[in-house]
Amino acid sequence: MGNDKLTLIQALKFARHDFLNELQLILLYIDLGKLPEAKQKIMETTDAMRQVAMLERLGLPAVETWLVTFDWMYSVFPKTITSAITSGIREADDEAVAAYLEQVFCIAEKMVDPTSDYEAQIDVKATSTSWSITVTVDGAMDQMLAAPEVTGDFSVEEIISQNQWTFTIRGR
Repeated sequence: MGNDKLTLIQALKFARHDFLNELQLILLYIDLGKLPEAKQKIMETTDAMRQVAMLERLGLPAVETWLVTFDWMYSVFPKTITSAITSGIREADDEAVAAYLEQVFCIAEKMVDPTSDYEAQIDVKATSTSWSITVTVDGAMDQMLAAPEVTGDFSVEEIISQNQWTFTIRGR
């Protein structure tokens, strides 16, 4: 989907679709008599929702929106997200950080091998004085282009290795 913006209706449709998929999987486990698997799926789903809800503490609403809609905008990179966030006053330009992330992942999306599978692990950390978002993509990303030049009050770091790309953006 790239850098297209989601409308509110589209976002609600995606969220509803994802939620129904989770419910159907739980129902399938129950129908098959696999109650431990159904319980485990419920626990995984509620934990994932908790992680996403915690993003509000970051205090960067445009970045929060980018993170929450990541799966829908960049479907080639199914994601898992973890967050450990302490609320604080952020100095970073929220819109500039979100726009930068969008630029980077539009480039990344163009570099994927259509015959390969990818997974993204997003780790969001924040103290009262600083924050960081680390995205680790497992998959054939060996030919990733350099990230765009940083023009905001944040920094970036990239590590590219065999079948893994790690991108970290951080600020105050």
